[in-house]
Amino acid sequence: MSEKTMDVLVAGYPDGEAAQREFDGLVELVKQKTVRIEGAILVTRDGDGEITVADTGDHLGRKGAGWGAGVGLVVGLFAPALLPSIAVGAGGGALAGEFTEHRLKTGIVGHIGENLKPGTAGIIAVFDEEYRLRIEQALPGSPAKSIAQSDEHSLKNLREALAEAAGKFSPDRTVLPIPDPAFGGTIGRTLDQSVADWTIVATPKPPEGAPNVLIVLIDDAGFGNPSTFGGLIDTPNMTRVQQMGLTYNRFHVTAVCSPTRAALLTGRNQHRVGFGSIAEYPGPFPGYTAAVPKSCAPIARVLKDNGYVTGGFGKWHLTPDNVQGAAGPFDRWPIGWGFDHWWGFLSGAAGQYDPIITQDNSTLGVPVGEDGKQYYFPDDITDKAVEWLHAVRAQDASKPWFMYYSTGCSHAPHHVASEWADKYKGRFDAGWDEYRKTVFERQKALGIVPPDTELTERPDLFPAWDSLSDAEKKLYVRQMEVFAGYSENADWNVGRLLDSIEEMGDLDNTLIFYIWGDNGASMEGTITGSFNELTFLNGIPLTPEQQLELIEEHGGIEELGGIDTAPHYAAAWAWAGNTPFQWGKQTGSHLGGTRDPMVVAWPDRIPGGGELRSQFTHCIDIGPTILEAVGVPEAKSVDGIEQEPMDGTSFLHTFEAADAEERHTVQYFESFGNRAIYKDGWWACARLDRIPWDFSPATIAKLAPGVYDPEQDRWELYHLADDFSQARDLAAEQPEKLAELKELFWQEAERHRVLPLLGGMSVFFGILPPLPTATRFTFHGDVQNIQRGMIPRIYGRSYAIEGDLVVPEGGAEGVIVANADEIGGFALWVDGDGRLHHTYSMLGVEQYRQVSTEPLPSGRVSVRMQFDADELKPGAGGTASLWANGAKIGEGRIDRTVPIAFSSYSGMDIGRDNGLVVDAAYKERAPYAFTGTVNTVVFDLKPAPHSVEQELHHSSGRMQIGTGAAG
Repeated sequence: MSEKTMDVLVAGYPDGEAAQREFDGLVELVKQKTVRIEGAILVTRDGDGEITVADTGDHLGRKGAGWGAGVGLVVGLFAPALLPSIAVGAGGGALAGEFTEHRLKTGIVGHIGENLKPGTAGIIAVFDEEYRLRIEQALPGSPAKSIAQSDEHSLKNLREALAEAAGKFSPDRTVLPIPDPAFGGTIGRTLDQSVADWTIVATPKPPEGAPNVLIVLIDDAGFGNPSTFGGLIDTPNMTRVQQMGLTYNRFHVTAVCSPTRAALLTGRNQHRVGFGSIAEYPGPFPGYTAAVPKSCAPIARVLKDNGYVTGGFGKWHLTPDNVQGAAGPFDRWPIGWGFDHWWGFLSGAAGQYDPIITQDNSTLGVPVGEDGKQYYFPDDITDKAVEWLHAVRAQDASKPWFMYYSTGCSHAPHHVASEWADKYKGRFDAGWDEYRKTVFERQKALGIVPPDTELTERPDLFPAWDSLSDAEKKLYVRQMEVFAGYSENADWNVGRLLDSIEEMGDLDNTLIFYIWGDNGASMEGTITGSFNELTFLNGIPLTPEQQLELIEEHGGIEELGGIDTAPHYAAAWAWAGNTPFQWGKQTGSHLGGTRDPMVVAWPDRIPGGGELRSQFTHCIDIGPTILEAVGVPEAKSVDGIEQEPMDGTSFLHTFEAADAEERHTVQYFESFGNRAIYKDGWWACARLDRIPWDFSPATIAKLAPGVYDPEQDRWELYHLADDFSQARDLAAEQPEKLAELKELFWQEAERHRVLPLLGGMSVFFGILPPLPTATRFTFHGDVQNIQRGMIPRIYGRSYAIEGDLVVPEGGAEGVIVANADEIGGFALWVDGDGRLHHTYSMLGVEQYRQVSTEPLPSGRVSVRMQFDADELKPGAGGTASLWANGAKIGEGRIDRTVPIAFSSYSGMDIGRDNGLVVDAAYKERAPYAFTGTVNTVVFDLKPAPHSVEQELHHSSGRMQIGTGAAG
């Protein structure tokens, strides 16, 4: 004979008094024998957190050990941590303890968790199915009910049934997504025989009081830049956040953009989530795939599934080039990382005047300024972030939000209006050596660095300021003025965002992390800097004198940073911006690359004043700190996939006390072979013999497999506990400690998927993806905003661009196809007289134009630009000829072509030229859409011998690494 099943009802109440009244009413119904129950229990928790329990007894009025155990069970379900201290009657205490032990063994404590909040209550009743409607009708004040079933006698089944029912009120947040709530009402044939349950239409909610979370991330900025940390760049809004909260002077990043962002947004080390290198080049080893494993759900996804609304704005740089189009896959775009909304750019860099904007899972294109004003991305992302917050609050006044606000600044190109740069005139005239000294003294005066800190010396790589010519000083001073104005503007926009949050009334309960840099300041501008950052990536050195000449052609030095330039500053300014440390971006071995300013505020929880915190912290600690602040555990399973634990350590405990213990005690660092290990105040490191901007064949040859031996690298040893700036190398004095830490590095490297060393540079050593077989690429006339990394590989070879057009009677004009802009790009276009033009800008250094000798005919017209390379190698010159309907109509020379890449951000358009244009001749008519019809544009790459194709493929891969490393 089968066991009789019993219903188990759990009813939750936000008000303990209401629960008491309805519990008393249920007891009265039992006494009147209107209903028959096996037992019912009322559990209340008062404002002080004390729990009380009332028990009806069973339908016969007994109060035996069985229901004593039930009381213990219920208390344990709702408040397991308090269970042992609660008296539950004659037999109940012992059995309650027994349940506690069993629950600990089976993991139910962790599964159910503590549910009852002070001032709330719960009623649990066990009864025969036939009484369900009457009992639910007797408890109308409960907004949340859950029903489960158990057999009549089994205590084990009762426990499981209660666990199932209570899970509705205390969901298992370690398993995501949280399941839909089960129906806890009653369904009869008619409404009067039914009890509603509104909880089934509810969505998951975060724990009560959970804060909003704002992460502000500045790009390519150094420890010694912001005035908040002693620098000479004004950052009043970073100081504003600091004075609302705390100052962290030992916060660490990974030394390169994409890896830091992946680590920050997942709480796991960068190699563990596939970002040992940059997003541009997915590699063939687990630590370098540029794809986060599904076993490592990002923080945004965890928060979203726990009831947050999540939004991201600005720079992304976590989506590989080859998946940035309409075909996806979109799990590698921000929405796939758990953001409900995204607005910004996907690549590692963007022109601040003409970025290609993506929103959610689609490409919007290049924005246009309003009312004839020049468009400017930093202002726009702030507007869009504020609009989003306003929209969220228009719908829901209390739902917590998570915002990732990641500026394009201060990454190159350094774009800013001259009035911002002009604010700094004269401030940097003394040069980078004096800058370091001045900032160092300011840092000591502010207490940012300990008083016994030493200022590290200038490497021989960088020239002394006093050794420079007047022309060099003139150029370099303006470079830094532009960089400073660009950076201050970013901080000003953060202030606009903070103002809006305050105006909405959300500031007090917002946890803010303001991080000044995803790596140290960037040295990728080379010794001289450049008016166009792409010149150094293409191996085209320019002297300061040559740069000044080119700058004059593009508006003059006062317009550096304007729409006709894409500047980067001299590497020595980056070194100065990392005061007091050695080196900078890409150098994972030294603090100049890995330590950046961070301030944290949470007005409801952290007293203001900007107190210093010097515990070792790392970007992987942000995620665990957020989860602890919110009251949400790490996910153990997401979408049915078991999750790898986070590598980071919460530093929430440091909010309370400056002398709180340091809990993050071991951390490895690695970027492009530069590596380090931190343990309990000690730091051991090895830097490769390669400067950050050098990917030359000679340097790469020294690192090739079979040539490079990591055991021959020179290691350094520092005791950071009493050497804040990493100034005193103790390797010779303490070889045993160095040996211990070197071994620890290799252990951590193996554990976190860092190996093989230099795996992120594998393309340089001929470890390539399969050779592409496509040589013909067709684009229809309505295709726009093709991302930089997705244009056909025309570098170093012969090719043709063919346009299938319809030219109306009377002629047509406009752009047929355009890629990038005037300081690096090409366009095939038709002027107002109907003549076909081909414009080719060799990075703004040289410009070539071919024009047809006659106008295009009307009707269906096939046009063609054919480039015949002199030789098959990147940078080779050649002849460009123009054709219409098979007849040659123009020809000219291109002496030098772009070897690697036209732009680090600008895209390609068919039938128009969005954003900044390729040829100034049609600048005033931009985007100069073709007035006829562009049916298709076809790129036809001339096949080369296999060995040449292989080398061009190799060059293409190096291009992706080079442009990405600068990201």
